[in-house]
Amino acid sequence: MAFEAKESKTLNLSETEVRQAISAVLERLGGKSTKKNNPAQGYFETIFNKKIQGEYMNNRIQLEIKVVTQAQEQSVVSSLAYPVDPVGQKLMFGVRGKPARLVLDKFFAELATQSSQA
Repeated sequence: MAFEAKESKTLNLSETEVRQAISAVLERLGGKSTKKNNPAQGYFETIFNKKIQGEYMNNRIQLEIKVVTQAQEQSVVSSLAYPVDPVGQKLMFGVRGKPARLVLDKFFAELATQSSQA
């Protein structure tokens, strides 16, 4: 059973607008950026410590996001979410439910809302 969740979406916004939207969304969802987080390069790495937008989960989830420009006003957002232990190592067993899918669903729902306002 795979505990990770992957998803990619194409947005009709410039890479800069998408990076700004992602930063705002991650802050609103309550994620904590890791040391590898580099928004200027289009790479976001965030950990959700058993909670997202006030909703509790059974596990911590690490969310990795890459933003790539496809055209002048079109960008692709690729994401990977997976459960981690307290020191940030990927969990391979002991995960209850689908917390990675929950995080991705909430992230993309918020991103759709944020990008429609841009």
